[in-house]
Amino acid sequence: MDSSHCTDPGAKQTHQSQGHEEDIAGVNTYKTGQGKSAIVLFTDVFGYSFPNTRKVADRFAEETGTTVLIPDCFQGDPIDTNLPNYRDTLPDWRQRHPMTEVCTIADNFISTIKGHYQSIQVKLKIFFNNKIKYVFILF
Repeated sequence: MDSSHCTDPGAKQTHQSQGHEEDIAGVNTYKTGQGKSAIVLFTDVFGYSFPNTRKVADRFAEETGTTVLIPDCFQGDPIDTNLPNYRDTLPDWRQRHPMTEVCTIADNFISTIKGHYQSIQVKLKIFFNNKIKYVFILF
C-alpha cells in the first residue's frame, strides 16, 4: 500500500503556541493548559513541534480545561517537510524510529504521568505489525 497519503502535512498553519516545552519522563514534551486532568496526544510523522499539531493541542486545552501533553516520541527527528522529496526519506526514517521503540517511549511516558493527573485521556493510533496497538485509552 502506498503510504504517501499519510505523509501530506496539509496547509502548514501559522500559530503562536500557548504552551511551552519541558522535559517529562525524560522526553521533550509540549505542555499547554493547566487542568487537573490531561489529554496526551501522540503525533504522526510530523512530530510534536509541527505548528498544526500545537494548534490542535492549544485548542483542546482551551475548550476542555485540561492540560494537553505532546511527547516527542521521535527524539527531535520528525519528517522534514522542507526537503523537496521528503516522502522519499520515509523508509529510512521508519528504520530510525521502529514502532517498538515508539511504543516503549509512549508506555513509559504514560506510566510516569499517571499519578500527576486526576484522569488521563490518550489520543493516538500506533500501528504495530499492521495491527492497531492503541486507539483511545481512558485512565
